Formats: sequence, structure tokens, C-alpha cells
Amino acid sequence: MKWLTTNKIVTVTAITMSFYQIYTAGVQQLPAVQQRTIHLCFGLILTFLLLPLKKTFKDRYSKICSAADYTFPFLCLFIGAYVLTQYEEISLRQGSFNMIDCIVATVGTILVIEATRRIMGLTMCVLVLLSLGYAFFGAYLPPMFGHSGYSFERIVSQMFLGTEGIFGVAVGVSSTVIIIFLIFGSFLEQTGGSTAFTNLGFGLFGRFKGGAAKAAVLGSCLFGMMTGSQTANVAAVGTLTIPLMIRSGYKPIMAGALEALASTGGMLVPPVMGAAAFIIPEIVGGSYLDVMKAAVIPGLLYYTTVFTFIQVQANKLELRKVPKAELPKLGVLVKEYGHLFFPIIVLLYLLIVAGVSTKLAGFWAVISLFGVSMISKSTRMPFKKVVLALENGPKVALVVIMSCASAGIIEGVINLTGLGLRFSELLVYVAGGNMFILLLLTMLASLVIGLPLPPVTAYLILAILAAPALIKAGVDPMGAHLFVFYFGVLGNITPPSAPCSFAAAGIARTDPLKTTNLAFMISAPTFIVPYLFVYSPELMLKGSILYIVFRVITAFVAISCISMSFLGFARLRFNAVERIVVFIGSISLIPQILLLNVFGYMVVLGLVWRQLIYPRIAAGK
Repeated sequence: MKWLTTNKIVTVTAITMSFYQIYTAGVQQLPAVQQRTIHLCFGLILTFLLLPLKKTFKDRYSKICSAADYTFPFLCLFIGAYVLTQYEEISLRQGSFNMIDCIVATVGTILVIEATRRIMGLTMCVLVLLSLGYAFFGAYLPPMFGHSGYSFERIVSQMFLGTEGIFGVAVGVSSTVIIIFLIFGSFLEQTGGSTAFTNLGFGLFGRFKGGAAKAAVLGSCLFGMMTGSQTANVAAVGTLTIPLMIRSGYKPIMAGALEALASTGGMLVPPVMGAAAFIIPEIVGGSYLDVMKAAVIPGLLYYTTVFTFIQVQANKLELRKVPKAELPKLGVLVKEYGHLFFPIIVLLYLLIVAGVSTKLAGFWAVISLFGVSMISKSTRMPFKKVVLALENGPKVALVVIMSCASAGIIEGVINLTGLGLRFSELLVYVAGGNMFILLLLTMLASLVIGLPLPPVTAYLILAILAAPALIKAGVDPMGAHLFVFYFGVLGNITPPSAPCSFAAAGIARTDPLKTTNLAFMISAPTFIVPYLFVYSPELMLKGSILYIVFRVITAFVAISCISMSFLGFARLRFNAVERIVVFIGSISLIPQILLLNVFGYMVVLGLVWRQLIYPRIAAGK
């Protein structure tokens, strides 16, 4: 049995999971409970195999750890088989579960918590345990914070034997939609798509000042749109872009911070949005296309802020352009890799024109990518790369699966105890009916919750705790959910915990904390973007076409000028008065008040005169 190594078991399990997910996405999906159970069991087994206890504790308690490492995967199989075969009987026993049901639910919940600890660290694990502690002991808290109390059977059944806990909406979307897009991203990486997108950015922007950083932003945006993973984006694209930025004149700390920001933005731009694009319609209603329409302008506004910083910084530091000899040739890139955009066109056509389900569109995107990759030698995948793509997709998905499952526990507790309703009422009460204060409080709550958590997990919690307060105050439901999601994402680049910035700092070989602080400072103007689309729903492409165009243009002008006022520089340096005036004028463009907008545009015209026209006249040009 020497041939049966752990690595081979992992490979076979991951490939089997990929085939299962591809089949159920495009051929025949199983009933909800069965679909989610098999998906979660695959995720649990892979997590326990890839992250064994014996590696964590090494020589200490090695025998106990080895026994646990062998036991956990079999427990996952047993629990999965039990739920699969007994799910109809379990549904009939609602409210009167037997002892085996409770034992299975308890063990299953413990396995999810342990898998969460292994793949996401102690922070998320502690949050899950605190939420369960609240469910068990909340009856002893003061009435304002407590609840009436629930039995052990009621709590564990809520967590594992229904669709309001671990097997809730999040795992449902993960098991049908998110996973197929992650497999698509894995195939795209094996075809060389990530390198091609990055090189496309180099070819387009390398000839301009700050071209290396602009190329990094475009490459990270294109790659992040497909993968929806910040850290994976940094790892895939940053290894190419960060050294190039350093060679172009950027300090390592600046190169790392810019790549962290560029990779984070990939979470905010459709089609994947770190999986939130698939979860939001399940909670808010509407379709996946509605989320794409609502999120595209806010995502581009984020990147406008980053681009503005890069352009101003390039002017300020007089950075050199990337030598033409180092730039990839666009014609060659299009010839060798242009066909990789065809699956994206297929995806958009199926979603927008044909109106098929998201998972089916993802299925055909994978199939078409595999087909078109065979056209060119540069993208053709040999058997080994196909195996790697099938294996890496589920591996990348493990963080998402455990995020969704652990968030399901927290969500189950919140639904069971009614905590979400009380938290929303508290926010509304403290805000005292003032919309701006309510938005500010919600932003702070979102940043704090998003600080230690992956964006998907943070969003799932915030969607129950904070978004209802905004909706109750009159905010558009889609805008409310995008507001909390946006700040949940920004929480991941907010000091002190910022895994994306830490990963970029590792590639740049610079101080992680300083890189995090710099990325946070650069991103400061982006914190205004969610307020923009809350106060102007037209930025979510809602309303008359002419007014949408006006508000979108105004938003891009406002966010660009706000960034310049923060930096105190455009083409020339601002003095203190100019800096204040530009900031006030920029903010005046945000409200839907005509007089303020006119004043804002007058300030913008003055800025153009002062920075562009007057210097040319003075120079006699």
C-alpha cells in the first residue's frame, strides 16, 4: 500500500470533487440538502488531509494526532452518508429529533469548527465558538442582550440538520455557483491567462508615467474579476508586477501597497466579487445580472481612486517610463492569448442575453475555456495541466467552503436568537433618524467585522446584522447590501490585520505593517464610494439614462478630485488653500443638489485652469 500516499488521496479526492461539481452545474443538480452535504464533505475531507494535526504539533502528542488525522476523514464520510440517506426522515422529524440525529449534528458542527480553525486560524474559530456560547448561555444575559434560552437539541439541530445553519444559503451558493467559477479560474491560470492579462496591462500602460503600477492595477483587476480572491491575486500577479514597479522607480513598500490595493479591487468588480455576487441575489432577491449592474460602477470608482493616485504620484516623483524593449507586444499577445476572452464573452452572453442560470453559465464557461485553450500552442493544456486545474480548483475553494460553513453557524445563531433584529434596531436607535450617522455606524461595524474575516464571511454576517437597519431607513436594498459588502472588503486592508498587504509585502521584501498602513492611507478616498451610491442610486444604473450618465460622470470627477486633494498634487503642487477648496468642491458634487453640483464643477474648472491651461499660457505655448 506504499503507493497510496496522502498526496495521491488528495489528488483523487480533489479531481473527483471537480467532476462532481462540473456535472451537477451543467448536467443534473441534486436536491439542495444532498448537493450541499456532498460539497461540504469533500471540503472537510480535503481540509483534514491537507492540514493534518501531526504537522501542527509535530513530535508532541504525535500518536494522538495521527489517530485523529485518520479518524476525521472517516467521520466526515459517515456523517455525509447519514445525512444523504436519512435526509427525508430527518425533515419529517423536525422538532423531535432522535439521539443519533443529535450526535451526528454535534459531531458535524465540531468537524466544521475544527476545519475552520485549520484553514482560517483561531480568529474565525473563536467567533464561531462565541456565537455558540451565546446560543447556549444567552438566557443568563440582561434582557436587552439575552434571549429566552434553547435546548441542546434545538441548537445543534439548527446548526446541522436544516437549511438555516451550516447548510444555509451560503453553502448552497458555494456548492452550486462559487465552486464552478473557482474551477474556471483554476483552468484559466493553467492556460496562462493570468500572465496574459498582466502582460496586456504592461502593453497598454507601460509607455506612460507610472505605467508599471497601472499595468499592475489592470492585470490584477482582470485576474481578480475571474478568481475573486485577494491573496490569490497577489500571489499570481504580484510576483510579476511588484518587481517591475520596483525597477521603474517605486520603493518596495509602495509597490507592495499598490499591488495589495489592486488585488483587493478585484473583489469589488463583477463577475465573481469574491462569491458575494452569487450570494446577494439569494438574500436580496432579483438576479445575478442585477448585482453585476449595480456593482460595476462602484468597482470602477475604486480603481479610479487607485489610478488617480498612481498618476499623481508619477507626476510628483517624475517616474520614468518602462523601456519599450521591456514591454510586451500587444499584437503578439492578442494573437497568442486573445481567444481566452471568448469564454468570458460566452459567460456574459448566457447571463445577459440567454438568461440562463449562473451555475449553467459557469459550466459552459469552463467547457468553452477548455475548448478554446486547444487553439494555440501557448495556451494548450497537456494532460498534467488539466489534472492540476481539476485539483487546484477545489483546493482554492476550501477557504470559501469553510467561510460559508462557519458563517452558517453564526447565521444560524443570529436567526435562532433574533440577535440580528435587535442589532439593527440598536443601530437605528443610536443614529436617531439621521441617515449619515446610520451609514457611519454601519461602516464602522462593517470594518470591525471585516477586519479578521474573509470578505464572504464578513458579508454574510453583516447582511443579517447591519443591512436591515439601512433598508429600514430607506436605503435601496441592493445599495444596503453592497454598502456592507464594500466595507467588509476594505476591512481586509485596514490595519492591523491585512492578509493581502502582508502577502504583497512578502513579495516586495518589505515591512508588512508599514505596507498595510501605506495601503490604508492610499485607499482613504475609496471610503467615500459607498456613500456615493447610497445617495445616488443612479450609480447602480437605476433611473433614467440621461441622469444616470450625468451622475456617473459626476461621481468619477468627484472621486478623482478628492484623491488629488488628499495628495495635494495634480500636475503641480497644491497650496493649503487650493487643497481645501478642491476637497470642498469635490464633496459638493456628491449630493443631488443642483446648486452644490454647479459650485463643484466651477471648482473643477478652476482646477483645470490652474493646473493645465494657465501654466501653458505662462510658458508662452
